[in-house]
Order: sequence, then structure tokens, then C-alpha cells
Amino acid sequence: MKFYRYILVFSTALFLSVQAYAKSNSQESVTFENYIAKLKEHPQVTAILSDSDKYKELSKGEMGIPDPQITLGMENVPFDNFAFDKFLPTSKTLGFRQDIPSYGLRKARSEKQKKISEKRELLAEYTVKRLKAYLITSISELEKVNRLEKFHKEQLKYYVDLENYLKGQLESGSSVYGRFSEIDIERSEVEQKLNNLKSESNSIESELIRLVGEVPRTSIPKITEAIWDNNTDNIYAVRIAKEDIGIYQKDVDAADSAFDPNYGVQAIYKQREDGDNFSGDDWFSVQATISIPLWSKWKQKPNLRAAEHAKRTARLSYDDVKSLWKKKISILASERDVALENMTLLKEKKTAISEIVSSAERNYEAGNAELESVLDAKIDALTIASRLEEQKSRYIRLSAEFNSHIIGE
Repeated sequence: MKFYRYILVFSTALFLSVQAYAKSNSQESVTFENYIAKLKEHPQVTAILSDSDKYKELSKGEMGIPDPQITLGMENVPFDNFAFDKFLPTSKTLGFRQDIPSYGLRKARSEKQKKISEKRELLAEYTVKRLKAYLITSISELEKVNRLEKFHKEQLKYYVDLENYLKGQLESGSSVYGRFSEIDIERSEVEQKLNNLKSESNSIESELIRLVGEVPRTSIPKITEAIWDNNTDNIYAVRIAKEDIGIYQKDVDAADSAFDPNYGVQAIYKQREDGDNFSGDDWFSVQATISIPLWSKWKQKPNLRAAEHAKRTARLSYDDVKSLWKKKISILASERDVALENMTLLKEKKTAISEIVSSAERNYEAGNAELESVLDAKIDALTIASRLEEQKSRYIRLSAEFNSHIIGE
């Protein structure tokens, strides 16, 4: 009986191990590019693309013409006799009518819908780039939080060692009371930072789940700074604003085409039966119609002026957006470069503090320095390392945001 129990325990353990291994392998197999592919299917993106498809279909619909009209009727039938064999003008009729609106007007309206669709496609592309920037930032921030947690916990250990050392000094008669209060303050600040990091970690993980449905276990690729040639038309927001000018131009084209005539054609087939004074026969009528812009002063001309004003407004809005985004991109680039300079300074400071730690340890081992100097140096080194991580994360965030606004990055 015990033998079967051992077999059951062993099998269960093996099954759980295989599951855990498979799960870990599945997580490791997911690359950063896989997550980018997920972003392209994000609801924000698919909603915009669906809207783009809607305008493509509307563009096709604008080129259509109205449905034809079929008429069935009777002409010139007297009330006292409903026969079709007594009076010459009495007949049965079958009619057909087709209105043909101006081709230029239909074409302009169709092109407007097409331009709106293209604008939505550009917006979808921009949305993917923005989501990618959020993903890069979130992964970077999570990595920063994990490293800062590690650094702060190490600092707390050093504070415990430092406190124990000072207690020994206090027992030996040294006056170190003031140092105890300093350690308490410094340690409470580190503990508060750890608490804040827990909240920050939860917030970041929630954002990652919103973006890709899980917390990625992959690192972000190396960030390459996008090259911007000071051409504002290479900025997504500016290009999208420029698309509005083209859209309103199509309104102008449509209003101008409204002066063109609309056409129509109709035909009527008539039938009369044989009578006493008339041999039955069939005949037909055909007509063509063309509209005349006789009242354009009160309709087409005001509409054209209104469309031109709308286009001018779009142009002014584009100029304002262009100026605004030129300033925004310049500020982003400046902040990114400052973060990179801060990283360089902190790396130099980290190297210098590492040498101080090594020197303090050598002096302590040689009996020429107190343990307090070694522990203080190590705490300072971790503080510098924490600041470096913060600047590194800031640089990645600013670089990703900068890149996301540039077309063709």
C-alpha cells in the first residue's frame, strides 16, 4: 500500500514540475516583438482601423447613383367608363426614371471619405507607436522598481550593521547618541521609499496587463534615438492636422462641383386597346433632364464660401499645431539629452564611490579606519546606484516618447 502511495506522490510531483517547466518556457519564448504584435491588435487600434474601413465603404457609396423609379399607371381614364377602347388618349402606362447627380460632386464627396479613411489609418499607426512607448516605459519602470527595491533592502541591512556597531561604541564609552537619531531618520526615509515602490509596482503591473494582457518577463530592446531633421511634417500630430486641410479641400471641391448640372432620363411606354373608332396601338415617350443652377446665389455660392472658410480654419489650426509640436519635440529632446548627461555624471560618481568603498575597506582591514566609514561608503554607493537607475529609466521613457511622435522611426 505504501508503495502505491509513493508512486502517486511521485507522479503528482512530476506532473506539477512538468507544468511549471512548460509555463516558464512559454513565458520565456514570448519576445518583445510578440508584445508589439499584440499592441497592433489592441482595442484602441482595431477600433480606429474599423472606423477607417467604414469610411472606405462610404467612399465607394458616394460614387453610386440613386435607385431608378418604376411607375405603373393609367392616363386620361373617364369616370363613367374605365375601358381603354373608347377614347383615344386613354391608355395604360409603364414608366422608368433615373436621376444622375453630378459626377464631379460625387467624386469630391467620395474622395473626402477616402481622405478621412487615410487619416484614420495614420492615427492607428500613431496609436501603435504611442502604445509601444507606454509598453517600453512600463517595462523599464518595473525593472527600475525591482532594482531600487534590492538597493534599499541592502541599505537597510547596512543600517542594521551600523546601528549594531554604534551600540558597541556606546557600550565602550563613546558619545554617539546624535548618530543614532540620524540613522533613524535615514532608515525611515528608505522604508518609506520601499513602501512607495510597492504601490508603484502594482500600478505598473496593472498598466502592463491593460496593454498586453500580462506582465512581460522580457527585457526591452536597446533604445535608439530617432533622428529628427526639424521637419515638423515628420511629426504624427502635425501630419494628422495637415490631413484635415486635404479633407476640407474636398468640401471645397464638392461645393464647387455643386454648380455643375445634374442629369436625368425617363421613358414611358403606353398601351391602348382596340376600339370602335381606333385601332389599338402602343407608343412611348423619352425625355432627358438637366438642372440649371438658377438659384446658386442663395445656395451654391454660400456653401462654397462656407467650405473655403472651413479650409482656412483647418490651415490656421495646422499652423498652430506645427508651432506647438515643434516646441514640444524640442523640449522632449532637451530633457532626454539632460537625462543622458545625468547618467554619464552618475556613472562617473558611481566609479568614484566604488573606489572610496574599496579604500575604506582596505583601511578598515589594516586597522586605520572604523567600520562606520565602510558602512557609510556602501550606503552612499547604493544611493548613487539608485539615482543612476532613476535617470536611466527617465532617459528610456523620454527616448521612447520622443521616438513615438516621429514618423518613420
